[in-house]
Amino acid sequence: MKSQLNITVRGYHIDYFGHVNHARYVEFLEEARWHYLEENQLFDWIHEIGAAHVVSHISVTYLYPAGVGNILSIETGVSSRGTNEFDMAQTITCPALDRPVVKARVTNVFVDAKGRPRPIDRQILNIWPDLAMTPKRPDLRNSSPHDL
Repeated sequence: MKSQLNITVRGYHIDYFGHVNHARYVEFLEEARWHYLEENQLFDWIHEIGAAHVVSHISVTYLYPAGVGNILSIETGVSSRGTNEFDMAQTITCPALDRPVVKARVTNVFVDAKGRPRPIDRQILNIWPDLAMTPKRPDLRNSSPHDL
C-alpha cells in the first residue's frame, strides 16, 4: 500500500535561487516515510520485536523546481527487498505544475538492538504486509559482476 502526504512549500524552504533547496527535499522525503510508518501503525510493532531500520543509502533525482506556495504531494511505498534491507520508492509531484519534481529511492537496513544487521524474517514480514508482498530481489552485495 502506498501512502500520500501533502506539504505546502513555505518561504523557509526556499534557497537563494528562489526554489526548494535540495536538502529540504530530503527532509520532505523523511517526513513522508514517517507518515507511511505511522499510517500503517508499524512503529510500535517493529520496536516490540527489538528491531529498527536505518537509512543506508538515498538516491534523489531532481526533475523540476518548486516554489513558495506550491503544494507538493509525496507518494511513498515499498519497492523491493533483500535479505536484511528494503527499498522505498518516493515521488514528489506538484499538481499545480502537473509534473513530478523529485524521484527517490531510499534503502533501509534492519538492525537489532546492538545496531547489527538483522534479516528480514517471518516475524518482520508478519507485521509489515507491504514488505511481505514485495518480491525478494537477489542479494547483490555478495555477488560478483559475472553473476549479474
